Amino acid sequence: MRLEKFLSKSRLIDLKSSDFEGALREMLDTVSDAHLGGASRSGVLSSMLEREKGISTYLGNSVCMPHARIETLKQRYVFVVGRCKNGLQFNGSEQYANVRLVFLLLSRANEPTYLSVLAAAARIFSNGESAAKIISSPSLNEFRDTVFSAFSSSEYNRASVAKRNILFLRNADRIARGSKCAAVVVFGDTFTGGISLEGFFKGMRTILISGRNSSSENEMVDEIVNVHSFSTIRMGHLKSALLVALSKGIIKPTDKICYIGGMSGSDKIDTVMVFDIAKEFAQLYLESKEALPAGVKPEVMERVIDIASALSYEGREGKPVGAFFILGDYEKIKPYIKQLVLNPFLGYRDEDRNVLSPFMDETVKEYSLIDGAFVIDGSGVLATAGALVHAPDFVLKIPGGLGARHAAAYSISLAVDCMAFVVSSSTSRLTLFRNGQMIPISKPR
Repeated sequence: MRLEKFLSKSRLIDLKSSDFEGALREMLDTVSDAHLGGASRSGVLSSMLEREKGISTYLGNSVCMPHARIETLKQRYVFVVGRCKNGLQFNGSEQYANVRLVFLLLSRANEPTYLSVLAAAARIFSNGESAAKIISSPSLNEFRDTVFSAFSSSEYNRASVAKRNILFLRNADRIARGSKCAAVVVFGDTFTGGISLEGFFKGMRTILISGRNSSSENEMVDEIVNVHSFSTIRMGHLKSALLVALSKGIIKPTDKICYIGGMSGSDKIDTVMVFDIAKEFAQLYLESKEALPAGVKPEVMERVIDIASALSYEGREGKPVGAFFILGDYEKIKPYIKQLVLNPFLGYRDEDRNVLSPFMDETVKEYSLIDGAFVIDGSGVLATAGALVHAPDFVLKIPGGLGARHAAAYSISLAVDCMAFVVSSSTSRLTLFRNGQMIPISKPR
């Protein structure tokens, strides 16, 4: 989905208000009555303020993302972006004093892609460099142009590839055909301005993997997999991307794929590799025919990998942390867990405790300091945290030196059709357990 089509220059403004409520009122005033479809502006404002008091929409990087769902909204989404020079005042909270950019998202009440669009927009603003560039634009016109550029920067650039890359592409084409590859995977973060594959890999599917927010409507590739990269290690998130692609059916278990890439931002191809998916992910299919447990959405697994990868790379407050995530049917997992602490997610609406919401990242990372597992259902709802796994006894078949989290993940993955992700507190390695099989997702840092 192309997010920039929901922007309008008239809704990209410099805010005059010094308080959060006044800023929201200014931003709502840019939305016409026709777009609101008769919805009460004061009602929309009140609902956003009430929500803000319960759950802050401050993302960091001086960006705040209030949002509302409106029954009568005439189009799927309306975006409003406001810039303020000196921060805002709200509810006595100091964090709003850091706000320099307010992104307001209005959505139809029953829009099914709501959380996905919210997450995609948050990803744009979570890039500190991009947010800083928008905030520091010297004039209103340049501010507007920079916002549009940020939302459309994922458009694939068809500019000609440098001669050194053409040589790699030509030989990669031969390697892919000789290996009978079904698809070609390109590491998009290698290229700051995109890369053209025109004339190469005819008859093969082309897949772009990227940590940037890339448009799925790109004409130059068949599929795009957005997987956040937190590591500077070159192949740091390739396996995560392949796992996501496999779960979404973008690649098949029987496929061979040819990978092309280089150092992030280098614009130089320096690596061509062939992966046999059947061998790389054979463990996923030992007991089941599907890569994902029943009812688990691919985008939910993708978000769990993102959060777990961030924890494995960043730790918490500068210190390494361990974490344990169980993803599957909560009702089937429930008999095998016991609360170590009171459930911190009990009583919240499903929408407010869904991992697809970008506002849950910091909450999950903070609760990772609690012993025990997070349990997440297939739709992304965080059922609980701080849960002790007491699955039936099994003969433990994991390498020596691994701890209680790994043993618990191994056992629960045998007891229930689920996926268990473990972040090691000692090595920061991210590991997936499925059907009692251990699949390393990232290397120790």
